Amino acid sequence: MSHSKHTRRGHSLYIEKWDRSAKKYIHTCKLCGFTGYSPVLALPQYENSVIRRELMQMMPELALDEQGRCAQCAAAMNRYDNTHTGGVT
Repeated sequence: MSHSKHTRRGHSLYIEKWDRSAKKYIHTCKLCGFTGYSPVLALPQYENSVIRRELMQMMPELALDEQGRCAQCAAAMNRYDNTHTGGVT
């Protein structure tokens, strides 16, 4: 029986069991719960790392703002704030 039948979709045995420190590079949006890897992994120092390869295979890149929101949620919240405050920020 293959290993892939025992793991959940979207999860990596490498990250779950062998290198749990790789989880610090996984971002989750606080509003919508979308998960992706940190843009920090695009830096040249991570070019040949196993962490980068595993995360890039599993999930898309996800940049978060200071409040922990993805770009789509931040844009939606800004639109909501502008319509409910009359454009005054």
